[in-house]
This record gives sequence, C-alpha cells and structure tokens, in this order.
Amino acid sequence: MGLFDFFKKNQLQTTGSDNNNQSLEIPKDVFIEDGDPSENQQDSKYSSESKGIELIYEFLQADYESRGYNDALTSPDDSYKKDNIKLIKLDLQIVIQKVNTYYEDLMKELDFHISSRSRAGLIDLVEELKTRKEMVLEHVVKVQEIKKEMEETNSMTQRIILSYQRGFMRGLSAITQSNVLNKKI
Repeated sequence: MGLFDFFKKNQLQTTGSDNNNQSLEIPKDVFIEDGDPSENQQDSKYSSESKGIELIYEFLQADYESRGYNDALTSPDDSYKKDNIKLIKLDLQIVIQKVNTYYEDLMKELDFHISSRSRAGLIDLVEELKTRKEMVLEHVVKVQEIKKEMEETNSMTQRIILSYQRGFMRGLSAITQSNVLNKKI
C-alpha cells in the first residue's frame, strides 16, 4: 500500500466519524525501514572510504587464494586460470588508473587553494597545504613504482598472482582427492 493510499484510507475513515479531531496514527513501517543498513548498500570489494594508495593496498591484500581455489573447483582448466590471472592484472591497472585520477584531481584542488589562500595572506594555511601537497606527491611516486613493478617477477604485485595460483592448485588437489584418491579399489 502506497503512502497516498494510506492517507486516503484514513481520510475516508475520519470523515465518516463524528470526531474529526482524533489524531491519525501512521504505522511505523510507512516511514522507517527496519533491518540491517548493509542490506540496503551495494556489496563492494573495497571500502568506500578508501582513496588513493590505500585502495591499491586493499586490492593487493585481498584474498586471492580463496578466489583461485573456488575458480579451480568451478573450472579446473589451465587456460581458465591464465585468463583469470590476466583479469586480476587488468583489475589492478583499473585501480591504479582510479588512484591516479584521484591524485590528479586532488593536486588541482590543492594548487587552487594554495594560490587563493596565499593571495589572502593565510601563510600558516598555505604552509599546511604545501605539506599536504608533498605527501600527495610522495603517494603519486609510490603509485608509479607499483605500476612499474607490475611487470617484474619479484615485486609485491606478484603476491596476488602467486596467491591465486596457490589457491588454484589447492583446488585442483581437492578435486583429485575427492574424485580419485577417495575411491575404493
């Protein structure tokens, strides 16, 4: 029942009665949603509060071993594994691009505030903004290092690939254990 239908129904009931001064009682469920707020939000792999380099670190620390294990149970094919590794690398590239865009926008905003606040003579605030800008520049350098490391075999970005492969191998092992080794001879 819609909100307007409810008011129409109550209006008809109150006009038919002799007491027009009686208060209308609106049920709680018309205006208040009971339930867990997380049910109403979209599921997200990453925290919505993470921005910048923290988003990359969250991506790198995700549980790829479980993902590899589940993928092996779904399709124990080597080409499937290679495709998923490519997808993980592409996802990392997307995250890096998002972070670069975030920092570019932040740098423009900081530059604007630095110039406008220095014209206003707010020296302490300008110094604080410049310090913040230096921190952002350090993060940009770290992001660029991570981007370069994506192609190297001994980098922290390879952690996700090794973790995925380990999980995939565990999944293959579990399939063999359950389907072949547990059969009675």
